Amino acid sequence: MAAAIRKLLPRAGQIRAEQARRLRDALLPFEAEMPDQVGHLIEHIDRKTAARNGWTFVMLSPEQNEAVVSYLVEHSSRPLVAVRLWALCFKHLRNDTGEILLRRDEIAEKLREEPRHVSRIMGELEAIGAIIRRRERISGMRGPGLVRYFMNSVVGTHLTGESRDKAQAEAPPGPLLRIMQGSKPA
Repeated sequence: MAAAIRKLLPRAGQIRAEQARRLRDALLPFEAEMPDQVGHLIEHIDRKTAARNGWTFVMLSPEQNEAVVSYLVEHSSRPLVAVRLWALCFKHLRNDTGEILLRRDEIAEKLREEPRHVSRIMGELEAIGAIIRRRERISGMRGPGLVRYFMNSVVGTHLTGESRDKAQAEAPPGPLLRIMQGSKPA
């Protein structure tokens, strides 16, 4: 018979974890009205909860990460910035949706780069299927809308079990597997 190892939390830790879960759940109804604010608050709650539980992780195979990093180093217009940007994406990844909770300008500021360089590199990551770019129409805003970035769940995810399987089945296919096999994307 296999033994299950469980981390015992003191009562105060259990109460704090339950409060964090309730706070997180209370924010979700406001996400449609204030996606940026709610997303950042949920990210903060997740990080504080994870810090108390030890550490967070993203499921990413070494082969996938190596394929993306190698592609960026060999083919990116700004390879060092691209690799730093790739690492930054994981630091600001929302656990439940895979959204990268930084906008282009915030990424540019953190990397001390111009926003146009961030757009170009995110385009390179999108071209190989590592990230997904979605545009969101904002009423009163001109142009195609606000860009939101998501980690392709085939590449990296916090999800487990059936949730992961479903997200990966719904994720758009990308040429990442071809890159892993040694050919360039179309």
